[in-house]
Amino acid sequence: MANKLQDYFPMIRTKESIMEQIEADRHLKSMFEQWGEKHRQEFLDFCTGVRGVKPMYDFVSKEVLNPETVPERIDELLSLLLGQEVHIVEVLPGDSTRIADEASLVITLSVQRNTRPEP
Repeated sequence: MANKLQDYFPMIRTKESIMEQIEADRHLKSMFEQWGEKHRQEFLDFCTGVRGVKPMYDFVSKEVLNPETVPERIDELLSLLLGQEVHIVEVLPGDSTRIADEASLVITLSVQRNTRPEP
């Protein structure tokens, strides 16, 4: 059964075709079967376009705003937030240092201002 999103995004597959692919791959099948029913259904809903991925989920925002893969996104976001042009110069390694258990992750940001005169 086609849904409305498939009219605009023909790459969206049906639940049946996704399940066929999962069943055909031993590794995928094993992984899928380890999930609870709620997570299986959520995954299938995402893949079939029934539900969208919430962009504010931590894993989504980390991937979308990853300075190692697409630094210009962070450049633009920080520039808008700070009201001045910012460019990523270097990405520091994420060592996952936490102040305490269940506390916020400490993130270090190094900003270098452009001191060259504008032409």
